[in-house]
Amino acid sequence: MFFKKVAEQALNAPNTVIGEGMSLEAVRMTGAESVRIDGIYKGNLELEGSLVLGDSGVIHGNVEASYFLVAGEITGNVKCHTQLHFASTAKITGDIEAQSLIVDEGSQVNGRYKVGQPKTPISTIEARGEKVKITQDAKLK
Repeated sequence: MFFKKVAEQALNAPNTVIGEGMSLEAVRMTGAESVRIDGIYKGNLELEGSLVLGDSGVIHGNVEASYFLVAGEITGNVKCHTQLHFASTAKITGDIEAQSLIVDEGSQVNGRYKVGQPKTPISTIEARGEKVKITQDAKLK
């Protein structure tokens, strides 16, 4: 339900739009609001908000966003903090890291996936001469 609400907001009311027929070349774009790209963007994107790449949109660069709906073409690595959604028209070349991933039938993806929160060691301690890794999901008895 939360993701659906975020997706609807991103689709209906983006704060910044790069329209079809437009081309923007930048080293990096950052921001806290939502962005929609229907044109061509060359450069990295680091957004605290959501990103929508329309079916005519193209990104050449790495992307980091809270929510990302991909219907166009992206060449670069993608990191998404909540949900990453590949529509049926999406074409992706790059590695993907996301908390949640939706891949519609027909989308084309060439890269490696890392989905969900990994179990990372918090610390390593030595017990009876052996190193023991303590993880976030460890249970004490």
